[in-house]
Amino acid sequence: MFGLGGQEVGIIGVLFFLLIFSILPFIINAKLARSRGKSVPLMLLLTLVFSWIVTLILAVMPRADAEEYRTS
Repeated sequence: MFGLGGQEVGIIGVLFFLLIFSILPFIINAKLARSRGKSVPLMLLLTLVFSWIVTLILAVMPRADAEEYRTS
């Protein structure tokens, strides 16, 4: 239906969707936490519980100063 080619495409699509929306927050949050001067392991632990909410919080936080960023 709609040119999707059958049921196996639907399963692949669902798996791709789950992969993107479950793995992507960890990648994004690790980079954001590092640039914001926050503890990366703590932010990844919080990502397990709160997922995309942590991403939004980190995104609105100001970047760490260059001096702080080098020492952490």
